[in-house]
Amino acid sequence: MATTQSSSNRKQSSASPLTLTSALMQSIRAIGILDIIRWIGYFLLVVIFLTPFIWTVLASFRQESQILANLFPLSIHTFLPRPGEWTLEHYQTVMGLNEVGARESLRFDKNLLNSFIVSASVVISSLIFNTLAAFFFSRLPFPKKNVILLYVIATLFVPVQVTLVPLFIVVKQLGFANTYWAMILPWFASPFVIFALIQFFKEIPRDLDEAAIIDGASYVQVLRHVIMPLSIPGLITMSLLEFQFIWNLFLWPLIAVSDKNIQVIQVTLALTQTQRTTYWGRRFAGAALASVPVIILFVLLQKYYTEGVAQTGVKG
Repeated sequence: MATTQSSSNRKQSSASPLTLTSALMQSIRAIGILDIIRWIGYFLLVVIFLTPFIWTVLASFRQESQILANLFPLSIHTFLPRPGEWTLEHYQTVMGLNEVGARESLRFDKNLLNSFIVSASVVISSLIFNTLAAFFFSRLPFPKKNVILLYVIATLFVPVQVTLVPLFIVVKQLGFANTYWAMILPWFASPFVIFALIQFFKEIPRDLDEAAIIDGASYVQVLRHVIMPLSIPGLITMSLLEFQFIWNLFLWPLIAVSDKNIQVIQVTLALTQTQRTTYWGRRFAGAALASVPVIILFVLLQKYYTEGVAQTGVKG
């Protein structure tokens, strides 16, 4: 009897630390400390990501001499200009609305339009060709399909810099140098977009295809009336990513186009820096303007973007 009681006491004593830990965790959850820590982490992430952008935008409204003068010591005026420091001079300069901008032939508004034309054209062509390719690989049976797809995906591992010279030679021989086509044509198809759309299309039951074909639909009609309507979040997600990729391109437009009248915003923004002087006000104003279209598109389409990203992680 004594042995049984001592054994029971040992079990209780060995279990007591776990019980105390469980009770402590329950108390912490009840108080909400974990929630507070989590929200503090969220806040820190927001501050880390937004602080450079906010500083860039506010500094673009500052006089050139005051942009770097208030960095140290760190204070509210590091970010927020004083009442007498606000100015639209940098925006007027990059738009060519004042004497300095007109003298240096700055027309960021035109460069923004060029970037939008190029990006929108690539997105439209990409949706057409990449959607057809993804449907081809995901729904149609044909020999060596996986081998061909492997070759397509393998091109993702080829650095873009390796293809710049041969790509430029091809574009020049086609007579597209210094045209919009030079910045649009090389991006008609994207292995990344093709691979991503294949994953979206695979989530759609094949029974829908078979039902449509039994009703007399062709493969084109299946793609148009069955696959695409059910893949709208995925198509919009890929369109946003493609638009952002083309919008931020710098090296290829710099090589392929030398005409300032059709140059994109990223190249023009980089050319505001000279060998002797960096005009921070102009660069910040241009960076703020260049960020606006992408931010607007993401805000308007973020619902579909979120759905598209969520679908890629759902199987079955």
